[in-house]
Amino acid sequence: MNDFLSFRAMISPTLVKIVFWIGTIISFVAGAYALLNLGLSGHWTDGSVFIFLTFFVAYPIGIRVWCELTLIVFQIHSTLVDIRRNTAPAEAKKKEIAAKLRKFKKS
Repeated sequence: MNDFLSFRAMISPTLVKIVFWIGTIISFVAGAYALLNLGLSGHWTDGSVFIFLTFFVAYPIGIRVWCELTLIVFQIHSTLVDIRRNTAPAEAKKKEIAAKLRKFKKS
């Protein structure tokens, strides 16, 4: 809970995944509606097939790409945090060794 309140834990990646699934479901429903509406009316044209394929294929792919680009930012942040955690002890050791060398030179 402390990480959440201090903004160290990110909730946006979870929200982006939820937005992806909601967008995909809406796209499929819209595509199914367009398909049923055009199929029942009997007015099949090349444009109606294009609209159906757009809703069923292009929109979900576009939503996925947008979500992945958004999640890349959070992956970069996570990697940088890991790098900072792994290199912090090395920096502390360098300072400790430098302090010991200064004490040794004074003696």
